[in-house]
Amino acid sequence: MAPRKDSRFVTGYHAVEEYLLALRAQAGAAKNIQSAVLYVAAANKRAAALAAAARAAGIPVRHTGRKNLDELPVSGGRHGLVLEIRAADSRAGREAESAGFEEFLAARAASAQSSSAAALVLALDGVTDVHNLGALLRSADLFCAQAVIIPGRGSAKDSDIVAKISSGASAFVPLFEVTNLVRALRALKDSGFWVCGADMKGQAAPETDLGGNTALVLGSEGKGLSRLVRETCDRLISIPAAGHVDSFNVSVAGGILMYEIRRQQKTFTPP
Repeated sequence: MAPRKDSRFVTGYHAVEEYLLALRAQAGAAKNIQSAVLYVAAANKRAAALAAAARAAGIPVRHTGRKNLDELPVSGGRHGLVLEIRAADSRAGREAESAGFEEFLAARAASAQSSSAAALVLALDGVTDVHNLGALLRSADLFCAQAVIIPGRGSAKDSDIVAKISSGASAFVPLFEVTNLVRALRALKDSGFWVCGADMKGQAAPETDLGGNTALVLGSEGKGLSRLVRETCDRLISIPAAGHVDSFNVSVAGGILMYEIRRQQKTFTPP
């Protein structure tokens, strides 16, 4: 099973472990995975345990030398093992992402009457740093966000680095790439969500009613929210803070605001 050009490569023991757990737990729990293989060069107890977990999930294990492992097109360190994930055709994948967001909205509408739990969606308006995307996906998973939405252009994409930074959370959080973020936010509003943009000049989040279905929008690392996205938001919220620097890192701000939303919604479990 030779590596393919369209494969994603996950490294880091924890990230690999989380992906294997997703694959073993239920078919399709890890997004868009067609097939996978685990390459192992390390000879230690943890690598052996991950190899056993891969076999239990029906994933082939290839024991190889470190030289062969180094030849894999992997971003970052390999740590003695690499999980190759073969996704579906890239064009089909993009179509599935778009259709997936529409299906998400339809599912929300269908379940609105049967569930009283408030929902949380995270939208990213031009977050370009893969480390920030990975950290935000990790927080989104921990706070049980129903979805993360990114624009098709001008945004970091799901990748092997994102999988590693997110500690495998990218396997669990539905990540939808949309053609037009403003249109997606309007669709969320039509589906009963309040769209709240993070902005330093916004109302303090603890003083804002965030108890209903909420879509949190985070702007880019440098410029923040774009004009059209800002105008689409129902309200702007901020994090009360004091200090010498002007703002939080976007991934830190996202974690704080998602916590505040879930605190007000009084839920940290999937609705």
